[in-house]
Amino acid sequence: MVRVLVSVVCCVTFALGVGSARAQERLTRLTLDEAVGLALGTNPTLRAKSYEFEATRANEITAGLIPNPTAAYTSEKYGGTSFIEHTVTVGQTIETGGKRRRRIESARAGSRVSEFELADVRRQVVFRVEKSFTEALTALAALQLAEQNFTMLADLERLQRLRAEKGDISELELLRIQVQQYAFQRDATDARQALTAARVALRTVVGPDRVVDDFEIVGELPFRDFAYTRSDLYRLTLANRPDIRAAEAAREKARADANLARANAWWDVTPQLEYKRTDSNEQTVGFGITMPLRIFDRNQGEIARTRAETSRVDAVREAVANEALSEVDTAFSTLLTEREKVVALRDIYLPKAQKARDTVEFAYRRGGASLIDFLDAQRTYRETSLEYLRALGNYATARYQLEAAVGGPLEN
Repeated sequence: MVRVLVSVVCCVTFALGVGSARAQERLTRLTLDEAVGLALGTNPTLRAKSYEFEATRANEITAGLIPNPTAAYTSEKYGGTSFIEHTVTVGQTIETGGKRRRRIESARAGSRVSEFELADVRRQVVFRVEKSFTEALTALAALQLAEQNFTMLADLERLQRLRAEKGDISELELLRIQVQQYAFQRDATDARQALTAARVALRTVVGPDRVVDDFEIVGELPFRDFAYTRSDLYRLTLANRPDIRAAEAAREKARADANLARANAWWDVTPQLEYKRTDSNEQTVGFGITMPLRIFDRNQGEIARTRAETSRVDAVREAVANEALSEVDTAFSTLLTEREKVVALRDIYLPKAQKARDTVEFAYRRGGASLIDFLDAQRTYRETSLEYLRALGNYATARYQLEAAVGGPLEN
C-alpha cells in the first residue's frame, strides 16, 4: 500500500510539474491575432477592470435584499417580591414606495455602466496591440530593406575594389561608394532600435512573461481599402463606441437614482408582534407598528442632488459623443492622407525610382554612367522606399485608429 501511495504521489507531482512548465512556456513567434488574444487574457489593466465589473455586479445582490427582521427582549422587576416580567418583540420592516425595485434598477444600471467601461478598456488595449505590432512590422520591413541595400552596395564595393586595384577606377570613386554604405548602416541601426522599442511596447501590453525578449514578429504590413463615408462612420460610432454607451448607461443610472431618491422619501412601516409574561404569570400577546414621522427630513437633499446629477450626465454624454466624433474626423483625415501617399508611392514613384536605380546601376557597372549618377539614383530609391514603408505603416495605424474611434472593426 505504501508503494502504491508513493507511486501515485510521484505521478501527480510529475503531471503538475509538466503542466506548470507548459503554462510558463513563453512564445518565440507572435502574430497579430495571437498578440490580441494574449492581451485580452493577461493584460493587468483589463483584468483589474474585469474585477471592478464583478464587484459592481455584486451590488445587484445587495440591492435586492429584503430588510432583516428585528427582535427585542426585555426582562423587568428584578429585586422585587413579584415575579419577573419577560417581553419579546419581533418586527419586520416593510418598504413602501417601491424602494427595493428602484434599488435594483439603480444597481443594474450601474452594472451596465461598468460593463461598457470594461468594453472601452478592451478597445484601448486592442488598439495598443495593433499600433505596437504595426510599428514592429514597419521597423522590420525597414531593417530588411536596409540590409538588402547594404548587401547590394557591398557586392558592388568588392567589385569596384578589384577594379581600383587594377587601376580601372580611381581610389576616390571607391571611397565614395564606401562612404555611401554608412547611410544603409544607419538605416539598419535605426530600424533595429525602432524594432526593439516596438517589441518592448508589445510585450508590455500582452504580458512580459508570455513572450521571450527577442520574439519574432510574424506578418506583413496590411493595405486594406475601405468604402465608408464620414456619415457612415458617425453612425457606427454613435451606435458602437463603448464610452458613448457607458455615458448613455450613466444617464440611465442617474435617472434610476433620482427615482430611488423619491422612493426613499416614503415612510417605511414596521409591524411588530409582542409576547409578554407578566408578574402575575399571565401570558399576553400584543401588536404594534412603528414608522418615522417625515416632518423635517423628506430626503429633499438627495432628490435635488440626483436631479442635478441627471443634468450633469446628460452634458457628459454630449461631450463624450463630440470627442468621439472628433477622433473619427482626425483618424479619417489621416487615413485618407496616408492612403493617397501609399497609392502614389506604390503605383508611380517607387516603380520609377527602382527602374531608374536598376538602369543606372546596369550602366555604371559597364562604364556607361558616372558614379555621381549611380549614387544619386541609389539615394533616391532608398528615400522613396523608406517613405513608402512609413506611409504604409502610418496607413495601417490610421486604419486601426479609425476602427478604435468607431468602436469596432471595419469591413473591406
